Amino acid sequence: MAVAIKNNGFVNIKIYNGGLTDWKRSGLPLESTTFMPSYKGPRINAEQLHNKIEAAEAGNCLNADGNPLLTIIDFRAFIHIKKKIGGDRYRIQTNCPVIYAQLDDFIDNKMLLSRVPHQGLVVCISETGKRDNYLQRYLHTFEYTNIVSLEHGMRGWIKAGYPKESQMEMP
Repeated sequence: MAVAIKNNGFVNIKIYNGGLTDWKRSGLPLESTTFMPSYKGPRINAEQLHNKIEAAEAGNCLNADGNPLLTIIDFRAFIHIKKKIGGDRYRIQTNCPVIYAQLDDFIDNKMLLSRVPHQGLVVCISETGKRDNYLQRYLHTFEYTNIVSLEHGMRGWIKAGYPKESQMEMP
């Protein structure tokens, strides 16, 4: 996020590379408004996701009852930035439902949460896959049990060479 802000002309931004995990490990103070229990959600790799997308699209992304077989939550911060660079220029190519939102958008947002199905596979995608567990933990508090994350995130998808499309124009 800090890189995106710097790319938009702000010069007084500093990047803390250690992230929240390093901050916590250092014993520095943390404050939370909501307790989230520990939860380590499952992961899938790019090949597994590609296979699941192909299978879901073969059935119009819906099961016989009309419920989604696969939904993607792309919560990369760069989705909302006009100037896209590197992997941020792309999104996974699929006809299945995709929810574009930032991580903080989910907090106390019942309308956004209602878009996340409790049935079918829901795949969280961040830039590198490192932030996915935060969204998985949050959704798990609402009894979602069908949430997985993409190992190595969008970077892993691009590196594996699977279908992607430009996101210069967002839906």
